[in-house]
Amino acid sequence: MDNDATLDFGFTIEQVQIRDAARGFTHRVLTREFLREIDANGRAPHELLPEMAKLGFTGLSVPTGYGGGGGSATDVTVVLEEFGRVSLSVASLLNRALGWGADSIQRFGTDAQKNYFLPRVVSGEMIFAFSHTEPNAGSDAAAIITKAVPAGEDFIISGSKIFTTGAAECPCLIVTARTDPTVGKHKGISVFLVDSTTPGINCRRIEKLGMRGAGGLYEVHYDDVRVPGSALLGGLHGGWNVVRGTLERARIAQASYCVGSAQGVINEAVQYANEREQFGQPIGKFQAIAHLLVDLQVQTDAARLLLYRTAAMIDEGSPCVREASIANLHATETLVRVTSDAMRVWGGYGFTREFDIERILRDARLFVIGDGTSQIQRNLISRQMGL
Repeated sequence: MDNDATLDFGFTIEQVQIRDAARGFTHRVLTREFLREIDANGRAPHELLPEMAKLGFTGLSVPTGYGGGGGSATDVTVVLEEFGRVSLSVASLLNRALGWGADSIQRFGTDAQKNYFLPRVVSGEMIFAFSHTEPNAGSDAAAIITKAVPAGEDFIISGSKIFTTGAAECPCLIVTARTDPTVGKHKGISVFLVDSTTPGINCRRIEKLGMRGAGGLYEVHYDDVRVPGSALLGGLHGGWNVVRGTLERARIAQASYCVGSAQGVINEAVQYANEREQFGQPIGKFQAIAHLLVDLQVQTDAARLLLYRTAAMIDEGSPCVREASIANLHATETLVRVTSDAMRVWGGYGFTREFDIERILRDARLFVIGDGTSQIQRNLISRQMGL
């Protein structure tokens, strides 16, 4: 079984081609052995970026004037869903080029920033780490205290960040800092594009449960890090718009690869249920197993519908704060439910490393926490409902 959304959503010929190219790449390159290796070693496979670039994935949403494909939010959703079917870690690696970096710079960057960064994203040279969360600023995303103080035409950044994926492995850090402590917490924030080799940046790796193939998770200390004024993204004190916009798009990206992963798990579970025999017949013939998988497919199809509704709204230029949070909430919680319940199909084998369901279950747990917990998503939705 290999369900996809082509007929349901009326994809264009180009989108079908993009989907098929992504599916071909992931099936050819992201083998079981390869994915187990990057998980075991806790490394992000940056060596794949040049090949992704040749196929147009890293520059998919970058305007054609910078060498990209000029693709839509739906195009990106199609690709991230396909990557997510095979590897949540590699899907998130691709998104750190497409979403955290290219999208933010396209929307908020200066001409000089666009001219420098976007062609490098397209070529696979540039990938970003979003350095925002702090020990006391997690769900309360605007409560950061890392500061950036003017020093002539430069700024000096001082403070600490936590849970920065890829901080020691990426060429560029997207760093948030408070540039005006005298105003409301949402108003005095600025964002900087910081070269990761700048003196004063020190990283400490934190071991983690899952998403090990996405690279290291770091605590980052900024000890009087000097950056030029030209590093400002979104203008002085304009950082909250960048943060809010980045997180909104990140939630759609997360939903994309969570939907893909849920579908991938269901496909594997159905195949196993048709092969594994007990009491003289395939276990998929037992109603308990069949109905379990049906329920998981229904939940995943609903998540896909919510996801593509939001992508279409982004393409239309329609506000979609509520829809983005709804899509993210349902997709991430569906993935956790799918991986947990589908593990029962494998029985005892699912608890071992003989099969991949245990790795996907470990990876899935991140997405009901990262880029806004399920509780934060519910808060956002309730406010949009007028509650």
